[in-house]
Amino acid sequence: MDSTGLYDAFRSDVVDTARPYLWSEAEVWRYANDAYRMFVRLIGGVPDFDSDVCAIGVVPGEAVADINPNILRIMSATRRSDSNVIEVINSTDLGKMRSKDYGQTKKLVMDSVAGPVRYAVLGLRKNALRWIQVPIEADIIDLVIYRLPLGTITDHGQELTDVEEDHHLHLLHWMKHLAYKKHDADTFDPNASAKGEADFRAYCAQVKAEMSRYQHKTRTVTYGGL
Repeated sequence: MDSTGLYDAFRSDVVDTARPYLWSEAEVWRYANDAYRMFVRLIGGVPDFDSDVCAIGVVPGEAVADINPNILRIMSATRRSDSNVIEVINSTDLGKMRSKDYGQTKKLVMDSVAGPVRYAVLGLRKNALRWIQVPIEADIIDLVIYRLPLGTITDHGQELTDVEEDHHLHLLHWMKHLAYKKHDADTFDPNASAKGEADFRAYCAQVKAEMSRYQHKTRTVTYGGL
């Protein structure tokens, strides 16, 4: 199903197929896009390792690099020049962690020491990574991430590439949740809105649980076979 199929399914479900519409075309696209992003957020994000947002440029002398705001979680980071793993840490852990340099253990702290990037710190600034050490050479850090959809639904004929087709019709629950919140005598229905939200969240929880079981099963098979 593409965006046109979702649009038509919504119109059919809420019995709004004749002009003038109760919900404008712009409203329907807004509901569809919100449902698209909310579904991905509630299931934990889309896994990604090879799109453009996964490649973060390292600029000599610049300790901070911006990252795409659609990134939800960073699972791993690797320095492309030599394939060395870059540890990703939260800013709240600075001062608690220890690093080993030439056999000596010391606290991991923010400083201006220059050298190859060894750590990436999250949480000091929104949508940004702070490098430790401050880079002296250009490089690329390759991320494995979970993210929100990179595109938006705004018109007919668009593919819902970040959500598998099995889930497309379930996006209607959230669309109806939003639609029935519209304060108009012909559209406002708090009970229908609440039902749409409850059905949507329950379905997302089910999908997330199934994904978790699959990932656990995969890990068991992989390691159990060694």
